[in-house]
Amino acid sequence: MARQRTTQPIKTDDPRAQRSIKALQKSMLALLEHRSIDQISLKEITDGAGLSHVTFFRRFASKEDLFQHIATQEVRNLLLLGRNALDDQGSDSPQRMCDYVQVRRKIWKTLLTGGAVSIMREEFMRISAEIASVRRANPWLPVDLAVPFTTSGIFEILAWWMRQPEDYPVKHVVKLFDALIIENVGRPRSVSME
Repeated sequence: MARQRTTQPIKTDDPRAQRSIKALQKSMLALLEHRSIDQISLKEITDGAGLSHVTFFRRFASKEDLFQHIATQEVRNLLLLGRNALDDQGSDSPQRMCDYVQVRRKIWKTLLTGGAVSIMREEFMRISAEIASVRRANPWLPVDLAVPFTTSGIFEILAWWMRQPEDYPVKHVVKLFDALIIENVGRPRSVSME
């Protein structure tokens, strides 16, 4: 029987700790390109990073915790750009969102088409709900409808895009965001529910 954990993972700002975290993230993402998170062993992650199990457990409690760390950073950055798109009519936020994903395409392709799609979908919902609780473009739209509707739209557009050839024009994806998300959810409007 495995010994129960007696310490909590440590995520410091120490440069050595940051190098370890980046190496673990890179290893996890490389493995996720070919298999689901359930099929990946901790040994494969640490071997790919060139680190020991001890070092892994100084930073993360589990492989799921490592993945959560990767997903949370990426999704939060993207959705904050998206919130700006919904808040600022006529802004270039959809373009900035797409540029963010394009620059980090390898990571996003792995996250959205690899072995962790269901976890990513949940993370999109969780972070979207956090963001929506602070500010909403259309107060008439119930938050428990707005969050899954908008989040699903963003998620599906990005997942579709990541399945396209790498040279698929970013401007076409921006147009999809504008037409499907911004025009329907982001433009403030008055709707009578009577």
